[in-house]
Amino acid sequence: MRTTVTLSDEAAELVNQYAESARVSRSRAVSELVVRGGRTKSRIKLVNGIPVLDIPGGRRVTTEEVKRFEAEEL
Repeated sequence: MRTTVTLSDEAAELVNQYAESARVSRSRAVSELVVRGGRTKSRIKLVNGIPVLDIPGGRRVTTEEVKRFEAEEL
């Protein structure tokens, strides 16, 4: 499908970098990046109404660890 899009300067730079590194056209780069982004599972989930970053393979941070970190910062 052929279409015209307007990209922000930042998005255009990312497309150009990807196209250069993957040695593909900018059109192909946009297509690959859109598909990749669409397939990526959301990393934010709601837990009891609170947005939580879901990191696959990540570990839970305990309240005690947070308190210890806060104490070290003071």
